[in-house]
Amino acid sequence: MTNKRRKILVVDDLPDWRTTLGGLLVDEGYDVQVADSSNAAVALLEADHFDLALLDMRLDESDEDNTEGLDLAAEIKQHWPTTQVVIITGYGTPDTMRQAMEPDAQGRRLVANYIPKTETEKLIRVVREALAQ
Repeated sequence: MTNKRRKILVVDDLPDWRTTLGGLLVDEGYDVQVADSSNAAVALLEADHFDLALLDMRLDESDEDNTEGLDLAAEIKQHWPTTQVVIITGYGTPDTMRQAMEPDAQGRRLVANYIPKTETEKLIRVVREALAQ
């Protein structure tokens, strides 16, 4: 399947990051849509199929403890299990990484991968690997 047929949803509350991440993926030939919140993301997911969702961990910059992206990842896995999820964050901690990547009782992880925003050069490789799963 070509990249042009692969649909990716980018969810980040910051417009600059939505533009940057979306642009990197469009440049690779992916069909990209963006959302600025969990509610907007769910509306898009209900309306269309996405092969992958790239979620910011903290969808509310005013709340330092916000991990809404993990909650959205769980919702996606429950309602759209064929959509791969990758978390991207500027505020990762060992605890949130463990929460995202540790397998559950059935051996399933919440997300396919987890990338710090300081390592966006890895984005395309991580997206390709997640789509290959």
